[in-house]
Amino acid sequence: MKSLTIHALDEQLAEQIKRRAQELSISMNELIKRLLAESLGIKAPAMPPHKGDFAGFCGVWTDDDVRAFEERVADTERIDPEDWK
Repeated sequence: MKSLTIHALDEQLAEQIKRRAQELSISMNELIKRLLAESLGIKAPAMPPHKGDFAGFCGVWTDDDVRAFEERVADTERIDPEDWK
């Protein structure tokens, strides 16, 4: 494995790297390797931690679900000519 040293990292960037590594509970070194791999297209970006919070609410509608929804919103597609006078 190769090693790389980055010189003259500005304070804001260094702090962002530190904060993100802490959020993910990984080392700064691991975070930088992940970021480089993702930005170069070697590895797909990881799912942000908060996305999993909504996994239970996401899903695919069945055909029955779609029909029921369309029936319930059908009135919203009806145009009342009186509204346009």
